[in-house]
Amino acid sequence: MRAFLTMTKSNLKLLLRNIGFIICLIALPFGASALLMIQQSDSAYNDSSRFLNINKINEVDCVIQPTNTNVMVIDAAQDEASEIFLKSIIHGELSIYRYKAKPLERSEIDRIAKNYYERGTVTAVVYLGKDFNKNIMNGINPEVLLIEGRDDSRIELVKNKINSSLSIMMNCAANASSKKEFLTMSEKVFENMPTAQSVTVGEDANELTGKQSEQQTNIGHALAVLSMAFLLTGALVANLIVSERENKSILRIEMSGTSMGTYVLSKAFTGILVALIQTEVTAVATALLIGTDVGIPFVAFILFIGMMGVIFNLLCVVNGMYCKNITVVSFVAFGVWMFTNLLAGVYFNFVTFPDWWDKASMLTPQKWVMLCTEMLMKNQNGAYATFFTAAAGFLLLIITAGFIGTKVSDTTGRE
Repeated sequence: MRAFLTMTKSNLKLLLRNIGFIICLIALPFGASALLMIQQSDSAYNDSSRFLNINKINEVDCVIQPTNTNVMVIDAAQDEASEIFLKSIIHGELSIYRYKAKPLERSEIDRIAKNYYERGTVTAVVYLGKDFNKNIMNGINPEVLLIEGRDDSRIELVKNKINSSLSIMMNCAANASSKKEFLTMSEKVFENMPTAQSVTVGEDANELTGKQSEQQTNIGHALAVLSMAFLLTGALVANLIVSERENKSILRIEMSGTSMGTYVLSKAFTGILVALIQTEVTAVATALLIGTDVGIPFVAFILFIGMMGVIFNLLCVVNGMYCKNITVVSFVAFGVWMFTNLLAGVYFNFVTFPDWWDKASMLTPQKWVMLCTEMLMKNQNGAYATFFTAAAGFLLLIITAGFIGTKVSDTTGRE
């Protein structure tokens, strides 16, 4: 035990002499916390910018916003009632792109919808008939077509919202004596409703609100910076192993009666301790800069990033057991940072990826943090169990590789 504590203390002293380590220990966690402060007031999550009138049918490709649900609306009614209706169905992460058009034949509508579905530009295509307002005032269901071109649960969410808004407007029309009263009544009803509603289909299909979407995006950006901090500090711990192997310190440690297992445990404990310090710095920085409102319980946020830090730091320690020089350790750490962040999609959280990409992203800790964060935001059960099961899997693989690496270091240390 004395040898273990002595080596751990020595490791920390060597690390604290490195200015790069201090930056990764303190500055980067503060930078990650600062990213949580970003408010996307002019983004797709602001209702005023999520209802856009476009002048050309293909213009939606140029102004598309990075949200989960983009709806292209061909509006042949072109009146106040259709605008009130369309603004009322904005919810969660849905954006409306309205094209005022002359009445179209069904074949032309289907052609336009097919074109968009094939390009993957929008989630749904809706057509409003020219007599939209007139039919509602007369108590007749208006012509509202939702053209489904693919199997997507989000289309069902749009359909539910359309039916809900139509029902409200029909009730307003039935109780109004004039068109003006009908429009005023409809606007007031929708204004008094929650601006960002969660619509549920089945058990777990509720959407995030605009604020939650913004918070999840910020968490993703913070994870990108924190993963860099964790991997760089882990690489510095791994560099101690490489340098001590090169100058035969490992051999001298063994000659003093200390086992290789104790040596490796001291390095692993150093990595874990560094990760916990970085997590604590992140917690303090976040509390100071924005408070504890990060979209999920603050304790859960800290637990998630703390476990991610432990995983990445231990991964780097194991990497140091296999690499023969410091350059390779650094390149591996940078490669892991770049590859895992791209694969997990932390930079572009609301982009829809192919199925194979989604499955491959499960090999990254960041993806599990993002997934479980979303589960907590949606009040779904099992977020903690899911995350810590995945974390246990990562740690099991790392410990197994570390056990093998111990044997490798034992052999090379004697050479």
